[in-house]
Amino acid sequence: MDSKQQFDLYSPIYDLRSRGVFFVSTKDGKRAHFHFGCWSTQCSHEPPRMLTCFPKEFEGADIVKSSGVFALSMAAADQEELQDHFFSGDQTIDALGKDQFMYAETGCPILKDAVAYFDCKAVNMIDNGDFLIVIGDILKGEALHPEKKTLNVEYLQRGRTRNFMKGPLVLPIKGFDL
Repeated sequence: MDSKQQFDLYSPIYDLRSRGVFFVSTKDGKRAHFHFGCWSTQCSHEPPRMLTCFPKEFEGADIVKSSGVFALSMAAADQEELQDHFFSGDQTIDALGKDQFMYAETGCPILKDAVAYFDCKAVNMIDNGDFLIVIGDILKGEALHPEKKTLNVEYLQRGRTRNFMKGPLVLPIKGFDL
């Protein structure tokens, strides 16, 4: 979902690596934002930390700056339909279905049918070109459905047998009111 990928000379090389899909959420009490991204990774064992990127063009970058909290849900392969609905414009809790979510310490929405999740408090933010890099201490993490396979970018690009899109691709530029 890199909206500027066509300008990156190294995109063909990036596409050779296996990339899992994370559902990234943030909230500040008034607004929330979701995006699906593959720019997340563990970045420390002691203390346990995760790193994720927020495209600056997405309202989520401003929301995570103001709140300092985010959650990463490791999307499951059987959540392909949910992802397609999301990219068709269903980008709020109500549109995706309140029953799809649970909440941990930060109160950020977490996909309850995800393989696993990390609930994080930001400890460092780096302004990095068109992305905001956010590093967070893991406050809570859990393998919810370790028996499931993860949804990955390669599958979404090549191995699909069904497309659940309801219309054109809609990037989640704006968040929504809570």
